[in-house]
Amino acid sequence: MDAIEPDDDDIEVVETTYANVAEFVEQFLLPTYRRNPAKHRWDPRWWEYQEVAMRLEALWRSFEYLRLEGPTGMAVFFRDYLDPTMRELTSENGPFWRLDKLGNERTVPDAWPSVSPPAGMF
Repeated sequence: MDAIEPDDDDIEVVETTYANVAEFVEQFLLPTYRRNPAKHRWDPRWWEYQEVAMRLEALWRSFEYLRLEGPTGMAVFFRDYLDPTMRELTSENGPFWRLDKLGNERTVPDAWPSVSPPAGMF
């Protein structure tokens, strides 16, 4: 059976609102999502934390998809993506846990150690 090659005319290219995750964070996320800094942690150099950068990249892509999903798309984005992601990232035990509450002292935590699984296990 031959593979079906998509016709270039069938591919719809949708332009994103934000060019990249950094633009999304600076122009949408931070102006929109505000919380008590005494109870939530945030590092302005968020992109130095691999977990944070990956989660925010996924959040940005979810935003770009769901903004086009009709009248409830953004409600789904807030409920299922934005709120859980930001709760995780800014929690006391989240990736910024080594940042003091005033943001004066910061240390990006080391990655946890790992032992490679036996050959052929996966």
